[in-house]
Amino acid sequence: MNPNVALNEQLFIESHYGVVIHRGFKPLYADDNYARYFGYDCGQDILALPSLLDLIVPHEQQNAILAYEATMAGDTKPGVRTYKNVDNEGNEIIVLTVDHVIEWQGQQAMQVTLIDLSPQVEIQRQLQASEERYRALVDGSIQGILVHKNFKPLFCNLAYAKMLGFDDEQALMAQPSILPLIAKSHHLQAHKDNHKLLIGETPSIKTEAQSLRCDGSTVWLSLLSRPILWNGEQVVQVTAMDITEQQLLRERLEHRANYDGLTNLLNRRAVMELLEKQFAHDRMLNNPLCCVLIDFDNFKSINDQYGHHVGDEVLRLFADSCKQSIRKSDFIGRWGGEEFVLVLPGTDIQQAVRIAERICNNVSRLRVTAENTSVGFSVSMGVSYLSSNISSLEQLLTAADKALYHAKDQGKNRVVVASEDML
Repeated sequence: MNPNVALNEQLFIESHYGVVIHRGFKPLYADDNYARYFGYDCGQDILALPSLLDLIVPHEQQNAILAYEATMAGDTKPGVRTYKNVDNEGNEIIVLTVDHVIEWQGQQAMQVTLIDLSPQVEIQRQLQASEERYRALVDGSIQGILVHKNFKPLFCNLAYAKMLGFDDEQALMAQPSILPLIAKSHHLQAHKDNHKLLIGETPSIKTEAQSLRCDGSTVWLSLLSRPILWNGEQVVQVTAMDITEQQLLRERLEHRANYDGLTNLLNRRAVMELLEKQFAHDRMLNNPLCCVLIDFDNFKSINDQYGHHVGDEVLRLFADSCKQSIRKSDFIGRWGGEEFVLVLPGTDIQQAVRIAERICNNVSRLRVTAENTSVGFSVSMGVSYLSSNISSLEQLLTAADKALYHAKDQGKNRVVVASEDML
């Protein structure tokens, strides 16, 4: 694999994130941002290390190894994790990492995107300071502070009011309850936490919650709640920090780990994970399940004649068309190159064929403009279904692949169902 291609296609990420690629914690690539997080001058300094485990505190190393092995084996999907690392002077730093399995020079490797959370963690430590520092935190604090009794506000500072979109503290204090400012999906947990705090079941509760500003927009808050005495009554004090940007960043990074960058469809790893779960579930309950493999007809000729940018536009147009043609229960992903897989849970073969033929017909009517001409394209599809002859997911996929081959052999731009001898 050409390292320059790898950087262009797989490692594109804003400059304030650090990126490293390793195999068995032996560094294969590191950018300068990653190196600087640990006190080094450039990525080459990281490559000189015998192992990235040297950058992880000893008591976290075994967890890192287990997470790596499980992810590479496919037992655990790549995701967001938090570790304590150490820089080259032995100082501990808290980092947020996003794992992503990629191909590097013909073999699988782990790409890790890293963000230094040490400043945020330090702020959280400060928020848990002793009661004697309470007034100092309130006066001019950039953190939101709220005191409430069963969600009726008793006190808030300006920072908290601003977080929720109010002009001043008085505007928020005029609200009979802060519950309307909490997303409904969090209401039940909010009531449970409030009860635990007031009966003394727990000294504090730390959580992240989706909240609503007074204009209806969304804000994510990191909340530290604890019971206090207020005018002789047991009430709840909440210290809040706006983590909306951090939450959106996490969602973007998780999206990148699970979706194809060109088509915005699920990538092969993500769709395979969903398909494995769906297959196991439907086979156990004897539910209908159909799988459709989709491949473009003569796609190479489009790239050769009009250029890869036109080929990319064809794939994006196809993906958008498919998303409009399938149901919420269905899912589709990019299997590789110009090949895609569509999974139809709870669908018998007759219904699956109708869906596949509708997509096939819709695609054949799509056009892209290239060199002042309208370029059409088509796809062929192979459909397989869960039957008594299918005992593994591999058999289901193989049957769909054989049916796809027959669709190509019979003239392309058509749907072929796997016959009994293919199952």
